[in-house]
Amino acid sequence: MRLGDILRLAAQRDPRKTAIIAEEYRISFADYDTTANRFAHMLLDAGIQKGDRIATALFNSPEYGIIHFGNARSGSVLVHISPMYAGPEIARIVERTRPRVLVIDAAIEDKIVEVRDRMVSVEKLIVVGRGSGGDFEATISGFPDTDPDLDIDPDDPVAMTFTGGTTGEPKGAIVSHNARYVSAWTTAIEHRVTGEDITGIVTPMFHAVGLMIWYQSTILAGCTSVMFRKWDVADFIDRTEEHGISSVFMVPVQVRDLIDAPEFDAGRLQSLENIGAGGALTPEGLITDCRAALPHCDYTNHYGQSETGPLTILRPWEAEAHKGSIGRPATAVDIRIADEDGNAVPPGTIGELICRGPFLMEGYFENDDETATYFRNGNGWGWSGDLAITDEDGFITLVGRSKEMIVSGGINIYPREVEIVIEDHPAVAECTIFGVPDDRWGEALIAYVVRRVASANITEDVLLAHCTEQLARYKRPREIVFVSNIPKTPSGKIQKPLIRDAYLAGRILPKG
Repeated sequence: MRLGDILRLAAQRDPRKTAIIAEEYRISFADYDTTANRFAHMLLDAGIQKGDRIATALFNSPEYGIIHFGNARSGSVLVHISPMYAGPEIARIVERTRPRVLVIDAAIEDKIVEVRDRMVSVEKLIVVGRGSGGDFEATISGFPDTDPDLDIDPDDPVAMTFTGGTTGEPKGAIVSHNARYVSAWTTAIEHRVTGEDITGIVTPMFHAVGLMIWYQSTILAGCTSVMFRKWDVADFIDRTEEHGISSVFMVPVQVRDLIDAPEFDAGRLQSLENIGAGGALTPEGLITDCRAALPHCDYTNHYGQSETGPLTILRPWEAEAHKGSIGRPATAVDIRIADEDGNAVPPGTIGELICRGPFLMEGYFENDDETATYFRNGNGWGWSGDLAITDEDGFITLVGRSKEMIVSGGINIYPREVEIVIEDHPAVAECTIFGVPDDRWGEALIAYVVRRVASANITEDVLLAHCTEQLARYKRPREIVFVSNIPKTPSGKIQKPLIRDAYLAGRILPKG
């Protein structure tokens, strides 16, 4: 399937149904579909050809979806850039990817103006911002509302999203129409999304999990979606109650924000039947806390990558018996825990998680070396970089990134294994482990810990004793630092290099 078909088929099935609600804005599937066509024709009129790149730097908005599907119908490749980046960061990505059209949010126009002279490839700059001086509607007005009906192959590239950037300069993962269609289908199945749902769009659409996984699955299923420009707990509660939101996808930090917020009121969230979470690892205990706070609501945990889409699912009824696990392979996803040669390792043995299937990216943009590393054996398997073990029932537990492995006294230590143990303590909300140089052992472990409640009576000695009971002594952190929060990327991934560098420079995070 082609990505543009997702919206076309939904509009064909139920044209008058409301597709998007965004504050006072409403649009039907039929109108959403024809507006996407107008955007596609605008691109073609501007001389955009198949394979050319356009780019966005937008917060969540109905226009984002219009651009997404319109781009797909024009045959171009959409480069998704975070509007949260500083102007020079956006300029660097534009310089690297060379889009001919750039669509930006009105809220960031000032910082784009400051670096506009660096964006020499951009022939057309379009501003989105209803009531804020945006020119999006005027730009596409008057163009045909019929499908351009171009000869687009499902295996043609359609989008470029960027890896989290936690280990260095973000890499642009190029994905095909069919890859993201398959991922949207898998998500709809595994998160049990149907046309009867009212869904919440609260994760950033510039990130793969927000747009090409969750948002697309809701369009595929024909849901009415309530779109949130930015994450705000009070706003989410108000609009869930107002519109009857039944299903939502969040990154774990948003789930924690919701259930810990002063304004949290389970009674006002009675319509909410399922929370899907992903984009980052779910801290041990969060699922238990969420189910206690919202006993009527299921929690479905999801693991995947920008390069792949969803890979594993931990279903609501499996969570209690498999704490710390990311679940089992999602529908039609082929996964192997492998040794360095790609051979499957026995259950209980650490290996790298590798996968294959039509959901995989085409490669990294103009980065042959990294692409070759990802597809290192040349046999269709993609190497995730995540180290994991599986049990006899097929449940997978991540133990860390291959590049984050800590070697202490010549012994390999996997940070996630230690994090799971610390997060299992009832007074701990979240933990991250990183390694620092040590003259004797080579590397030593440092733990940053967020208390479940700021005033919780938990000390470093208590947690170290807890670790000693659960882990070999050499895996025990040398130091435990209580902090008020742990820095994350917009998709919720912990920024370990940033934290480690700050620690080594003596800049400890705010104490908690």
